[in-house]
Amino acid sequence: MTSETQSPVKQAGTGDDSAPALADVRREIDAIDDAIHDLLMKRTELVVDVANAKARDASAAGEGSFIAFRPGREAEVLRRLAGRHEGRLPLRVVFRLWREIISAMTRIQGPFRVEVYGGADTDALAYWDLARNYYGSITEMTLHDSMRDLTRRVSQDRSAIGILPRPGNYPGGDWWTALAGRGVPLRVVTQLPFAHIDGLEGEVGALVVAQAEFEPTGDDTSLIAISARGSVSETKLAQLLNAAGIEAERLSVAVTQDGEPRHLSLYAVPGYLEAGDARLAALIAEPVDDVYVLGGFANPVRRDADTD
Repeated sequence: MTSETQSPVKQAGTGDDSAPALADVRREIDAIDDAIHDLLMKRTELVVDVANAKARDASAAGEGSFIAFRPGREAEVLRRLAGRHEGRLPLRVVFRLWREIISAMTRIQGPFRVEVYGGADTDALAYWDLARNYYGSITEMTLHDSMRDLTRRVSQDRSAIGILPRPGNYPGGDWWTALAGRGVPLRVVTQLPFAHIDGLEGEVGALVVAQAEFEPTGDDTSLIAISARGSVSETKLAQLLNAAGIEAERLSVAVTQDGEPRHLSLYAVPGYLEAGDARLAALIAEPVDDVYVLGGFANPVRRDADTD
């Protein structure tokens, strides 16, 4: 009778036999944590070396300072991780961890701050959370209720970047017109979020502007603004784009007042376009008087919601 009452206890796996195995697993986890920590400290040392090298190069070139923010390089890092990732840990979690690391390393190299638009026409908290998730928990951030104030702030500070809603035909969606001019220092350099989950509803999207160059990564989208004095039809612009050999999707239209009305049309173009591209010059024909490259972004990594 006694032996029969004791046997279920051993089968339940709560006896001493299970304790050493659990302790071993925990010791292995601790060792992995130590290794991760050691590698992060080593990575920081290397980033400091990179910052010192950049500072020397900037000084030799007479530039005085350098921009630590490198959105193209960041996109390449995340894509490489996505390409090798496997297992049950969601890729979005991996991206969040690396975004914390990348943002911290950017701040180690020099000043870095984020300006976020959150006017009455947007869900300010959603854009704030998007910026915080992507640019780190300790990065200095400021919320603006005016797009003009935000773009002015970023135009005056090379260490600042701005988070703005995706352009569109809605109140406040024409902020991009401020970038359509000669000598404007700002460019679109990133799209958020970088991990696009198909089937995930309700997630806001944004573009990032900075005093930095839009860098090619091999899988990009460029943004151009076509200017016309007076009105111009979408059909006419489509004909000019086709004749120039440019595939494009119109995202937004706006009218600005600069002596006389100027009609601007914003287009997304697959691939990387430079301002000197001959195809852009071919677009300038009556009634188009100018074409501006507003920057662009590395195309996001896409995943299905059921698998991530």
